[in-house]
Amino acid sequence: MAESDGPAAPLCSERFGSRAARGCCGAADGRLRWEAWGALSGDVTAKAEGRHGGAAGAPGPASPLASRLLAVVLPQGFPGSVSPDYLPYQLWDSVQAFASSLSGSLATHAVLLGIGVGDAHASVSAATATWLVKDSTGMLGRIVFAWWKGSKLDCNAKQWRLFADILNDVAMFLEIMAPMYPSGFTVIICISNLAKCIVSVAGGATRAALTMHQARRNNMADVSAKDSSQETLVNLAGLLISLLLLPLVSDCPSFNLGCFFFLTALHIYANYRAVRALVIETLNEGRLWLVLKHFLQRGEVLDPTSANQMEPLWTGFWPALSLSLGVPLHRLISRVSELQQLVDGHQEPYLLHWDQLQNQVQVVLSHMAGPETILRAATHGLVLGALQEEWPLPAELEELRHRVQAGPEKESWVIVKETHQVLHKLFPKFLKGLQDAGWKTEKHQMEVDEWRATWLPSPEKKVL
Repeated sequence: MAESDGPAAPLCSERFGSRAARGCCGAADGRLRWEAWGALSGDVTAKAEGRHGGAAGAPGPASPLASRLLAVVLPQGFPGSVSPDYLPYQLWDSVQAFASSLSGSLATHAVLLGIGVGDAHASVSAATATWLVKDSTGMLGRIVFAWWKGSKLDCNAKQWRLFADILNDVAMFLEIMAPMYPSGFTVIICISNLAKCIVSVAGGATRAALTMHQARRNNMADVSAKDSSQETLVNLAGLLISLLLLPLVSDCPSFNLGCFFFLTALHIYANYRAVRALVIETLNEGRLWLVLKHFLQRGEVLDPTSANQMEPLWTGFWPALSLSLGVPLHRLISRVSELQQLVDGHQEPYLLHWDQLQNQVQVVLSHMAGPETILRAATHGLVLGALQEEWPLPAELEELRHRVQAGPEKESWVIVKETHQVLHKLFPKFLKGLQDAGWKTEKHQMEVDEWRATWLPSPEKKVL
């Protein structure tokens, strides 16, 4: 039979990461003929290759040199191995790192000048003592801040990331101003180093949380390593520019301050754009409040992109309600009657206490409480907070709102019991909407303490 004039069907194919695949056909001499990377089947491209033929490293339409350079700073398998927000975040993060590197050079120049570098009358012992006091203050501050806020950094990684970079700018400003006040120089640079050590804790912890978000193929170590490589390259470029900049500003304090304020403005703006580019698919209290509010008003669940764009990054990102998850049971009750009242109507593995006057919800968690239970408890608490807001609510919650506004505070436990009944219908629909919209409900970023408790069910819930 005559052979077909069309191209031969590929025998096999291969691809690198998430890039386009290339096919392979058999040649007349029995060898394999691989298509060039980026070519469609049947295009002119193919050449015979041996057992080890083909491009080494990351293939693609880019030149081999460009591919190898990108492989130095991008995670293996990019872009499929990282989150969709990886590239915009890293671009703006590189801009802020460059601005911070230049500002840091100006601050270091000022500190060395204040210590006495270049001054023939300066004492080496005094300079050493100042440096040791500065470092000691920072070390103590690092330990205290990690103990004080360490468990809260994961919950609001974006806000803490922004806070850390702004605090870093404040610290560098103090270092630049320190030489102008010789009598208070040591105190000023101690405060500055204390702030920088807080920055290192907050920045490092939130960077780790964001790396976990960006890594999509169990490649957290690779993502972290490549982020370090990107930052090193940016800092190297900043160092080279600093060598040209410092001689220009060393004899002109006003120009020095002008450059610092310009770089600080660029640094804060780039940080804001970087953090705003993040689309985190897990719920913390702020994002849950936004999504729940939209759901109660319109019956729709916001997708992660919309909710992250609406999430405030400065002040006011907390709802008016004070929500505490995982509180100790002994904090809420002191009598048997109070325990019975707290347990009454609670069929889920959590107990909820609502203080209307202080608008505070405290949740006791059972040892069986998992991520979904914690998400439900947080939703329950925020629904109670919504009863004291002015925006529209579903009919069953509107009726409870009128009772809250008219009834005495001592009936809070009755309202809590009735909101349990509302949530039995509301929460499954809300949870399914979250999952359909792309939220990861199997984990969360709520702030939860370690206290757990057990309790006997109320008599009304016993099964005979």
